[in-house]
Amino acid sequence: MNKKSKFGLEVIDSNEKTQKIQKVFSSVATNYDLMNDLMSLGSHRIWKRRFFQVVKPRQSDILLDIASGTGDIAINFARTCKGINLTCLDANKEMLTIAENKFIDLGIIENINFIAKPIEKFKEANNFTLATIVFGFRNFTDQPTALENIYDSLKIGGKLVIMDFKSPSNEIIRKLYEKYTDFVIPKIGKYIAGDEDSYKYLSDSIKTYIKPDKLLHLMESKRFQNVSYETLPGDIVTIHKGYKI
Repeated sequence: MNKKSKFGLEVIDSNEKTQKIQKVFSSVATNYDLMNDLMSLGSHRIWKRRFFQVVKPRQSDILLDIASGTGDIAINFARTCKGINLTCLDANKEMLTIAENKFIDLGIIENINFIAKPIEKFKEANNFTLATIVFGFRNFTDQPTALENIYDSLKIGGKLVIMDFKSPSNEIIRKLYEKYTDFVIPKIGKYIAGDEDSYKYLSDSIKTYIKPDKLLHLMESKRFQNVSYETLPGDIVTIHKGYKI
């Protein structure tokens, strides 16, 4: 029997989800940074500053940035920790090309690798000291396998940090946010990118994403230790971290 995965509000074959996800991100690639502004009500830059504080990257780190997208997080790491060894991993070639061009435009070309591959099919045993995922974990086709591969790719003492959206706990705020993501964002996506369906998926993917406590337990089940998470102001984003010890 084929494995099933959630794609927005649908449950479909995992292989089909992989294809659909690539289609979504190929469609939104050129407007991805704008999309983050829309999805986060402009707050994603504040969240990313907090994420950076939690990650605490060092120049000596060998960092794997997973679902690297258009590279804004990776560029921040490279600028702040000059000389850091950085691998940008993303399943979508269009997104990764945008990231690579950004690095070149900034003159950041040393110790940077770009790999177009899903994390479910990537593993470099005991190679990285740090792994990061920003607004990408909920789009993985096979989250348990993704965590297994990340764990195996980390060195002993390595750290994984994940930031992603969540549904607000307060019912009133949740309904207001869902109205915004269900109706406003897809319409804006239609006018800006000519693609309403992709932006609708991104909205639906938040509703069906694993709850923060369940993600914590999933990380623990995949051998990560000292796992914890925090909910950021606004109650629509969490940061999880765990260690390979």
